[in-house]
Amino acid sequence: MKNCKQIYISAILLFFTGNSFLICQNNLGDSGLSFESPTYIASAIFNWPQLPTNSKGYNNLDFFLTVEKEAPNFYWAHQYSFVNGKTGYMGLQTSASFKGEQTKIAIFSIWDAKSAQSAANGYSEVFGHEGSGYSCRIKYNWQEGRKYRVRVWELGIAEAPDSGTWWGAWVMDMTTEKEEFIGKILVPESWQWLENTSYNFTEYWGAQDGKRHPCSSIGYTNTIYDYPTMANGAVKPTKAIFERNDECASLTKTGQIGQNIYQVEAGNN
Repeated sequence: MKNCKQIYISAILLFFTGNSFLICQNNLGDSGLSFESPTYIASAIFNWPQLPTNSKGYNNLDFFLTVEKEAPNFYWAHQYSFVNGKTGYMGLQTSASFKGEQTKIAIFSIWDAKSAQSAANGYSEVFGHEGSGYSCRIKYNWQEGRKYRVRVWELGIAEAPDSGTWWGAWVMDMTTEKEEFIGKILVPESWQWLENTSYNFTEYWGAQDGKRHPCSSIGYTNTIYDYPTMANGAVKPTKAIFERNDECASLTKTGQIGQNIYQVEAGNN
């Protein structure tokens, strides 16, 4: 997601072994802040209950968000990992490419997956940035000020000639309670289910031209995140830590604003 991603991932590992800090060094100091797109803006890292010995993991994860103020070229997402496999993410985007137009979408992706099948009104594709895998997306006209749930769920073992485990994703407008299928992705059965590490992230993906741009060029966005849940709401995080990217930290605010809820404000207001 950004240049300091490797440091960020290492910090996550430190966090889950008992430390509660993250480091991402900005090389320009407090003045003249700039970034290279795509750039991570802020995250919340969630510590979940330890899985029992020999557990396959969690078969579901639900991610909740309310974009109070949208801005172009943003991705509001949740990233998760498999017990014996790779990672995936799901969420909402603005200004995304969908069948030749720039629009709002809901998206679901898994690295190193075997294949994918999109919803009838969407499409699936192989992606090759930041690794490779499969992605499903649908055009989804989500609205400011409404809460949405994006969920991933284990669907079962594939039938021959396919082999592996299918995982599906859905998005729901929590006001209307209308749910839409995004697609399903096939992963090796050996990956088992979801492990007890995950995090939300807010990302600005912008120009992606390899150049550095002023942080002031990022549009303002304000998002409310409810804490995610696993096992159809039965399992909740035991701890959360909030982090903002030092590259544009002067334009980012994040922190808890209520029980199991936090806010991210980012960009130039």
